Amino acid sequence: MKARRYCGTLLGLCLTSSAHAAPWNFEPTLDVTVAHGERVFHHLESAGRKSIAALGGTVAVVWEDNRDGSPRCYFANKTAAAEKFTRELQLSGTDECYEPALAALDGGRFVAVWEEAGRVRARVVAGDSVGDPIVLGEHEAAQASVGADGDVVYAAWAEKDGGFARITLARLAVDKTKLTVVRRAFPDSAAAKDDQAYPTLAPARSGAVVVAWEDRRNGHTFITQTFSSDGVQFAPVKQVNETRNAAVPTTTSSSRNLGRGPGAMRAALARHDDQRLVMVWMDKRDFLSGYDVYAAFSSDGGRSFGKNQKVQDSFGDNIAQWHPAIAAHGDQVIAVWDDDRDNTADLWLSWPEGAGWSDDMKFAGASGPGVQSHPGIAVDELGDVHVVWLDKADLDGPTRLRYARGRKL
Repeated sequence: MKARRYCGTLLGLCLTSSAHAAPWNFEPTLDVTVAHGERVFHHLESAGRKSIAALGGTVAVVWEDNRDGSPRCYFANKTAAAEKFTRELQLSGTDECYEPALAALDGGRFVAVWEEAGRVRARVVAGDSVGDPIVLGEHEAAQASVGADGDVVYAAWAEKDGGFARITLARLAVDKTKLTVVRRAFPDSAAAKDDQAYPTLAPARSGAVVVAWEDRRNGHTFITQTFSSDGVQFAPVKQVNETRNAAVPTTTSSSRNLGRGPGAMRAALARHDDQRLVMVWMDKRDFLSGYDVYAAFSSDGGRSFGKNQKVQDSFGDNIAQWHPAIAAHGDQVIAVWDDDRDNTADLWLSWPEGAGWSDDMKFAGASGPGVQSHPGIAVDELGDVHVVWLDKADLDGPTRLRYARGRKL
């Protein structure tokens, strides 16, 4: 049952009754950047919660902060053996930058996307080398996301199409640190009737890609998903969060009797392997307690997603959850979010266990006094977990950008 919690100081963990099953031991937290101070504010707001990526012994983080008086986007990385992050590189140019996202490439490289001067841009980072930035879209755009599997790279964003924002996808080719756009496509072929926002995506080495986003065509926000084997032809869109009377078919075989719809937003998507994927999002179907974290799994490569599952345990049922993110690699899956069930805003972790999700776990450095929020998460090929988040002494105070690694036990 999920009615008991205790703390283990040796591991720096605070667990519910499934403590014996906790798969990771978290190390002491680190600052990602030395740029912090009284008037410095960092942001981790990437579409799909893709602010961190890890592969081949290196973890990297992207964020936006105002250290020079204007919002700029930055990148920093760290090898497993290093004691701290590198001095960061500025990704953006002289214009204001927002919502950077990141994906790991082979060969110790990363590809970053962001919004700058009303356009979505991208570039490759390899060590201390930064490739030339390119513009991805043709019109005003924002909310960029990116995904990579081997040398297969896709980016997605919300681009103005008439009066509404419409999700646009691009296949990108990478040659060392040079990026080019191979082709663009609209995952949803229907004419835009309201805004589509905050895409997330998961490519496969075969060239297939799954794309999901917030859709508002029903007069409320719901999560829409589609699949393509080549990034050109897309399957009809399906709704992932369970509701009734949807304008598009649900991806699940059953749906809850929720009337027009409860409101769902900010989906995040991760791939286990070629066939298995997992998605999380904020869902307000229990409207009296605010948003909950829900998840759904796919076992057919992303063509469809299964029954919705509530991720947080019963201790979190009466308060709102915020900013969920998800990571997966092989059989490792872990979700993270923030909520204030213990009277402070803390990060909470949960992972699949049995037919559902584990009791929730928090760890030292991302809990306790102050405000810990807006997490990003990645799992590397060793099964180690990497978490980045914002840390504030109080709700309106300046931020620090913090990171911790959870070693797989």
